[in-house]
Amino acid sequence: MVGTKNNRRTQYTKARLRKALVNLLATTPLEKITVTALCAAADVNRGTFYAHYADPTALFHAVEADLLATIRPLIGGPEGDLTGWLPAVLTVIRQEDAATQLILANLADSTLLQTILDPLRHRTMAEYSRWFGTDDPVMLNYYFEFCLSGAIHVITTWLRTGARETPEQIATVIGNMAPG
Repeated sequence: MVGTKNNRRTQYTKARLRKALVNLLATTPLEKITVTALCAAADVNRGTFYAHYADPTALFHAVEADLLATIRPLIGGPEGDLTGWLPAVLTVIRQEDAATQLILANLADSTLLQTILDPLRHRTMAEYSRWFGTDDPVMLNYYFEFCLSGAIHVITTWLRTGARETPEQIATVIGNMAPG
């Protein structure tokens, strides 16, 4: 039905814009992607773009939100066994070009990676408290950030090098380095 927010034409247009963004992210940083470039790549006009998104960053966040909605149900809780749920998440990331490009384009503040790895926070903090004999939340957070940065780097290196290893192998590497 014309005018319906989620009609087929709207869904098709959004899918084209998202695919164009993912393709552009493969070679261009997000901050350099213009509405003009997106519209040309998606073969839509600027008015159509602005009917759905304020700017390329808003489109980026919409793609990221969709990926998070797919991945969130796969993530185990704070006490969940990392090697039990992380392989399923890594499989989705490896299969989704959008996930790969979003992660690689947004390393400094990857909401996607933070969401995937945040369930480790509680377990890691408790273990670091025992290991290092401190309950200081500031210091424990530094230890966690160090661990998190390593896990993020493992995942991004895996993606950049073609994700040849299995998701289970990568989950094992991260799980072996995470306390608990």
